[in-house]
Amino acid sequence: MEVFCKAELLAIEQYHQRLNEEQGRVVDFNIAAQEWVQNRSDRWHQERQTRMLAMQRDEINRYKWIESEKAQRDLGREAVLCWIRENAAAWRRWYEEEYEVQEYLQS
Repeated sequence: MEVFCKAELLAIEQYHQRLNEEQGRVVDFNIAAQEWVQNRSDRWHQERQTRMLAMQRDEINRYKWIESEKAQRDLGREAVLCWIRENAAAWRRWYEEEYEVQEYLQS
């Protein structure tokens, strides 16, 4: 049995609801999950990765700008590497556990 993250489960649930509406009957959730994995998960993961990387790049650039202003010089790569070392893991957890789930709940 495949294990899904929260965001995947929400995407599958949305797909499941759409199948129920389209078919005018209750479709088994496991069948909807199998269809989602076979037909939609690759595209979903690519789009998710694109969104996440764009947001992360924006956050890194914001950090680099703030830290460069404080230092009164362009810190460039130094600030980027600092952000990665100090913030990347926590940012990724925030994205996966809080932000992404809230985005799905609001859509």
